[in-house]
Amino acid sequence: MGIQKYFLNLERCQDRAKKFDDSWIRFPATEGSSLPQETKDRMVSMWNISEKEHNGKCGCFQSHYNLLRHISNNKLNHAVIVEDDAVPVVELPEDFLLTLKNFTYLGGYFSHLKMKDGPLRQEHEFPLSTDGINQLDRSTHRILMTLAYYIPHWTIARDILEYLDSKHRVRAIDVMLHKIIKVPQDYYYPALFIEEDTESTIHKKSRDKHPDQFYNLK
Repeated sequence: MGIQKYFLNLERCQDRAKKFDDSWIRFPATEGSSLPQETKDRMVSMWNISEKEHNGKCGCFQSHYNLLRHISNNKLNHAVIVEDDAVPVVELPEDFLLTLKNFTYLGGYFSHLKMKDGPLRQEHEFPLSTDGINQLDRSTHRILMTLAYYIPHWTIARDILEYLDSKHRVRAIDVMLHKIIKVPQDYYYPALFIEEDTESTIHKKSRDKHPDQFYNLK
């Protein structure tokens, strides 16, 4: 079986689905406001975050969780997962992706390990491989956003779910992914997807910075 391509999309954001052709599978995203209170209480947020943003984080977490559960339960391999504001930069190298073994980021941005330090400011200076796949050194930096990533084998989705299920409290899904040492992480460089400049479904207003092909937030 070849690559299976999924995009997460809220029912109220059908306009975003129009840019995905028939080769993509729409997976319904979750409205955070519709989740039970106990689920919302499980998510850790800053004390001053708005209820809308907190609910948005919860919805984003649950959306990715549900899709990973779908992949794990049905033992689906070679899954590309993107959010509906992901924009492809180049044609997806499907044959090459089929050769990969690890969880692989296809977009997002580099951040300091300490969240309060924000994104990395310097241009990319990490060693790069010649085939575009690089191991993420989680001891020095992290990749934030679940804009786009690749799950080559269903057992990776299973391992992620087992980790998430083991935690009494959780943080945003991109933060949680960084902590799962059992799951090796690579990234495709330059990124295959960047973020569309569109209204955020989580934040009060759209961000004025978006990740570029080189995992910089600009």
